[in-house]
Formats: sequence, C-alpha cells, structure tokens
Amino acid sequence: SHSRPAPSFAFRQARMAPLRQDGRESNQMRPPQIELRPLLRADGSARFKLGRSSAVAAVFGPREPKSRAREVFDRATLDVIVRPRVGIPGPMERQLEGHLLRQLDHVVMHQEYPRNQITVVLQISSTDGSIGAVAGNAAFLALLDAGVAMRATSLSVAVGVHFGGGGDAAAGAEGAAVLLLDPTEQEERDCDAIVTVSVDGSREQLISSLSAGAALDAVAWSNCIDAGGKACK
Repeated sequence: SHSRPAPSFAFRQARMAPLRQDGRESNQMRPPQIELRPLLRADGSARFKLGRSSAVAAVFGPREPKSRAREVFDRATLDVIVRPRVGIPGPMERQLEGHLLRQLDHVVMHQEYPRNQITVVLQISSTDGSIGAVAGNAAFLALLDAGVAMRATSLSVAVGVHFGGGGDAAAGAEGAAVLLLDPTEQEERDCDAIVTVSVDGSREQLISSLSAGAALDAVAWSNCIDAGGKACK
C-alpha cells in the first residue's frame, strides 16, 4: 500500500481530538465497497458504499435520443437523474444533479458520440452521511462499466467542517476549524458546513464542489479542497 500524504494543518490539529464515534481519526474514510453491474438491464451500473451510505448508478446509452430536440450534431448530451431513498425528488436532489453533471461532463468524451444521449440514473439506497460523494463515485464507476470513453478518473469525497467555538468562519481562519473526512449523518448534523468535492485524479484538479451549511472563508475553503484532493489520491 502506498504511503499516505502528510495530513493538512487542520487535520493535524484534529488528531489531538478524541477519536470519532466509529473509531476513525479525523482524516480517515470508511472502507469503500464496490459492486459492478448489479443491474443487468442497464448498459452499465455500479453500487458504491461508504459505511451505511449506499447508492446505485445505472447508465443508459450512448444511444439515439427519443426526441430530435435532444440531439447535438457533434457531441453527446448527458443527463443525470437523482432519485431519493423515499418520496419524490426535491431541491437537494436537484442540487446534487447539477453537481454530478459538472463532474461527469468534465470526464466524458462527448465528441466520441455525436447525436447520442447518455443518461445516468442515481438511486439513493441508504443514507448515513457523505451521500453526494457516494453518488458521485457510483456514477463514475457505472460509466466505466458501460464502456463510455472518458479522459480522466473522477473521485469524490465529503469533508465536514467544525468551526472552533464561535461557530463562524472567522474562528476557523485562526486555525480552530476542524475537518472531518467522510462524515457520518450524525457528524454532519454536528458540523457547521459540509463540502463535497470531485477531483480529476489524472490532473489533481477540482472539477466540481457542493456546499451545505455555513459559508466558508477562503482559508477554510482552501483547507477543504486540499483535504479532499489528498483523500482522492
């Protein structure tokens, strides 16, 4: 196994804090579980789990769209649909769809499939935190399983942010912000902000991000992106 990069400043501080409820340190993820092709009727599919958070992604296409209005003459069109565990999709699912579309748009080689459509459907199976990252990884793996041409790997991780004492980003700027990698649902409730980052594994650059909770200042934001990037290596 390859050696881990040195943890960022925020993680080093957090190391002095007690271990998390499940025994992890602040910069440890839950072990991922991957299943390829769980759905036989899709062109590609994948199930991705982190702890009790799980999502199944199905890819349909590349194929001719049912409507000519959906055709683009020199590239494929990409659609992402997120279905919640229960109920009908709401604003959170729409936000996640936008994030996933930015992530997958970056890696799919659209020009290889002119006048075609690729649809990615995400079904959230169970939730215990970091669901945006779980969905992003399931979607990328399903595209891989479908044999869709991609220019890079795309990996996702969630980072929880605790502001020290004052509960604002200014406190975090003084070095008091603590980051938790791959937070559980309970940890997300206790965090001031959650940032889901998707990283181009080939170029080590941020592709897309999704934030919830308190606004972050430049230092806290940079620490989150740095921590997420290291975790995706």
